[in-house]
Order: sequence, then C-alpha cells, then structure tokens
Amino acid sequence: MKSPAVVLERPSERVAANKKIASETTSQVSKSEFAFVIHTTDIKLLSIALNIPLLPYVPHSLLKKIFEWLPPFKCSNITGITSLTGRRIEGDLIFCPLLPEQIINLEQGFVLKKIIKAGEIAKKNGAKILGLGAYTAQVGKRGVLVAKGLNMPVTTGSSYTAAVTLDAIFEAARKMHIKLPESKVAIIGATGGIGKACSQIIASHIHHITLIARNQERLNNLAKSIYEENRSITVETATNISEKNISDCDIIIIVTNDPTLLINIKSLKIGAVVCDVSQPPNISKQDRELRKDILAIDGGIVKPYGDVDFNFYFGLPSGLAFACMAETMLLALEEKYESFSIGGNISTDKVMEISQLAAKHGFVLAELKSLGKPVLTEEIASVIKYIQATYSYA
Repeated sequence: MKSPAVVLERPSERVAANKKIASETTSQVSKSEFAFVIHTTDIKLLSIALNIPLLPYVPHSLLKKIFEWLPPFKCSNITGITSLTGRRIEGDLIFCPLLPEQIINLEQGFVLKKIIKAGEIAKKNGAKILGLGAYTAQVGKRGVLVAKGLNMPVTTGSSYTAAVTLDAIFEAARKMHIKLPESKVAIIGATGGIGKACSQIIASHIHHITLIARNQERLNNLAKSIYEENRSITVETATNISEKNISDCDIIIIVTNDPTLLINIKSLKIGAVVCDVSQPPNISKQDRELRKDILAIDGGIVKPYGDVDFNFYFGLPSGLAFACMAETMLLALEEKYESFSIGGNISTDKVMEISQLAAKHGFVLAELKSLGKPVLTEEIASVIKYIQATYSYA
C-alpha cells in the first residue's frame, strides 16, 4: 500500500492551481444539503454557545439526567460554505445532548437511538449526508448502524482528520527543524481508524515508529503491515503508555476515544512535537504550560474556502472547522453522497481521495493551533531558543 503523496503538499501548493476558477464560476446556494451532529465536550463552551452562564454550576449528576431526558435539536444553520469551483452550500448543526462519559457508559442502544433521532431531524430538513462528530462517531459500529437506521449516507470524518493531522505534523516538524527520515514517532490510539491511517502513511517517512493501543493482536497486525511495506523501519508495539515508550520520541500523535488525560508531559523529550487530535483533548492546558521546550499542537483543524459560519460556538475561531466537519462539507460540495468514512477501516486511498477533494474545493490546514489558539511564529522561536539554551547549558 503506497502512501498518498498529496498529504505532503503545502496547503498553498494544493489550491494555487484552482484559485482562478473561483472568480470565473458562480452558482446558487442550496439549502441544508448536509448536517453535522455534535455533542458537548466542555460545559463551559456549551454555556457560551447557549448563553446560559449558570450551566457550569449545575450539579454534574443533575446535568447528566437533563441530557438523558433532553431530545436532540437543530442548534444552527451553517452558512458561507464556498468552493473554489464556485459551488455554495449550507448545512445544519444538530446538537445531541450527551456528555462523552454518557456516550461511553450508557446502554449503547439508548445512545444509538438518540443519535438516530438527531439524524432524523437532519433528514427532515433536507440533508443528503450526515456527519458524526467527536464521540458520536464511535457509536453503532462507528457509524454503520446509524447509516442503516437512517437509510442515508453517514461519515465520521476520519479520513480527512487523518490527512489534516499529518499536514499539521509535517508543518510542525518543518518549523521545529525535525528531520523526518531520522525521527522517532509514537502514535497513541494506533489501531483506531485515524491512528491506523496516520501510522501507515507516516511510516514511509521516518525510521522508527511505536504503536500504542490496548489490543495486542490488532497492534501486531498493524505492525506487520507497516513492516512489510517498509523493511527498513523499526516498529515497536505497546499496550500501555509509559515513559519508556514516549520519552525519546521526536513526534507523538494522540488520537483516542478516551476522555481522560493520558500522558505525563514531564517525561517528553526536549524539542518534541505533540499533536493531540482527541476531543476532548488528552493533554490539559496546565500540562502544556509546564513545558516551554516542546511544541504541543491541536490536530485536525481546517480553514474551509470562503467565510464559513457555524452560528454556534464550539471553541474554534470564526471561519475554522474540525476536519470531521470539513469532510462532511467536502462530500456535500462534491455531491458525493455516500458513507465515506465509517466502520473504522479508514484506508490510505480514502485519505488521498479526500485530500484531493480538499485541494479541489480550496480547504487547507489552518495555521497551527494549541487549544484552539494560533501558535505564533514568535512562540515557536521561543521554544527553539529555549531548547538551544537547555542543550547549551547541558
């Protein structure tokens, strides 16, 4: 299986050839061609979005009961989605009232039914494809049963999330002067759909990879497939996260469906790049601030072409989207109404295909972010300076 070269292109290079088209083509806006299901991963963000300042002070046990009782609802209309081809669309944002812990721990039939109800709202409003965000993407055999229950195309956005995560890693490595062919990479959550695709693609650009996940059999199968593709790489596996597994890694990618904090930031190598794709994040703000000599970035954040407005606050600056959202938009712009990324088996071919669609429609990697805020050039320079000073002192 060959790695898709398109993932390595700089964002500006991807769209440059298409920009002329946007000024030459126009079309009418179609209403609600897609919908995307979200749930809260942060009560403080939700309180801002719903303008309920007291929401964070509601007892957690009561809040869970309210969420169990509350039905899904449309929370906003997504506007301003434009393609380099001139096509314009709109969509709906559907809120599914469940916390991450509820999606994981409640009876899965109940959770699946609630997500399907969210999809029914989307379908009634005319959506031709449904995207599943965050933990809703893990339910019903990773979207398979949701698509079956709704009889409509569903996608989890995993293919484009993998592509954009790799874009962010390659950009961060370039800025931090990390030489990929000499680097060691660890992927936490390596056997999940996104983690597996990232592992398979990045393996052809590095010399050592450590795959970390809970299931040893799946780890062994992934390690075997990577080694068979590239005999020069060293592949290690682990079923737990320890200092031994990550302390000497140049790059760490975290992509899990575990809402807890997973790694000890103090154990990381000076100069490491850490990309946290998980929602909610697996590295806290406090932990990121502990280390001035590493670069911790968010994964999977996209700048769609045009002036997209979700009309609902979920933590990102205006005009940006998570890659899972953006994949749903891209499929709608392309009128590719199919269940693109479901079932957990995300192929490198699909990662390449969605990357090519992103280039066609003008979607690019957003500037590097940390906890949703831009990582400024001055901040990266400060990290590099801190690293140089540390090594000089040593």
